[in-house]
Amino acid sequence: MIIDLILDRKDGAAFDPVEFGFEVMDYAETFPEIAKPIIEALESKNEQRVRHALCGYVLDNGYAPEICDYINAESWLPAWWDAE
Repeated sequence: MIIDLILDRKDGAAFDPVEFGFEVMDYAETFPEIAKPIIEALESKNEQRVRHALCGYVLDNGYAPEICDYINAESWLPAWWDAE
């Protein structure tokens, strides 16, 4: 689940933004309506949009709102991936 990807990173697991994107895409095979906004945000290459989509996922699925504080404090896109 996408929440597990977020919480694993929060708990100190190694984070690779490209792998994160692939894992979200894998999740879309089962739950496309949940993953679609996050995938679209990742494809936008816009950090704020990704954070917004991740927080939307957290809140829409009843997870602790405090997780958004963590999401907003991190970068979710590759540093070398400049927005177009």
